[in-house]
Amino acid sequence: MRREQTLADRITGSAVWRSVVRHGYPDTQRNQALIIASNVFLHIHPVKIKRYATKVTYTFCLGGLSFFMFLVLTMTGVLLMFYYIPSEADAYQSMKDIEGSVTFGQLMRNMHRWSAQGMVIAVFLHMARVFYTGSYKPPREFNWVIGVLLLVVTFLLSFTGYLLPWDQLAFWAITVGSNIGGAAPIVG
Repeated sequence: MRREQTLADRITGSAVWRSVVRHGYPDTQRNQALIIASNVFLHIHPVKIKRYATKVTYTFCLGGLSFFMFLVLTMTGVLLMFYYIPSEADAYQSMKDIEGSVTFGQLMRNMHRWSAQGMVIAVFLHMARVFYTGSYKPPREFNWVIGVLLLVVTFLLSFTGYLLPWDQLAFWAITVGSNIGGAAPIVG
């Protein structure tokens, strides 16, 4: 004799439910790992995290802060790009126009500058924390290499940000940068 299905049985047995919830209750560690690995949002995170690693004082949210500042840099950079003229003759005057003539131009430029400086600090501190806690050790060597490359890219982009206004600071930054490059072995 067949028993009558309840509403919960009909919902959990439907194709829509199975497409959203692909696995049942994770009764073993393997099933827990399978749920994490097959979910598009959860697969970014590790299956197991040690209790001390969840404390804010362990990570200080430096990776998240770096990413947030990158988003602020992207948004303000796109807005500033509408008014900036990238030529040697007009770059300085376009910066002055952004500061004085464009509505909220000074605020946008300051947000861009402060988030760039904050991102350099946050990325450097994040890499220092990863190094001092030994988080670069196997099996995470590839993450460490990617992080070092992103640190170098952050430094290079921060350096080029000084050059765009083409003022005295940019002139001396390019002078010092080219002298450093000239003194480097093999390249210089």
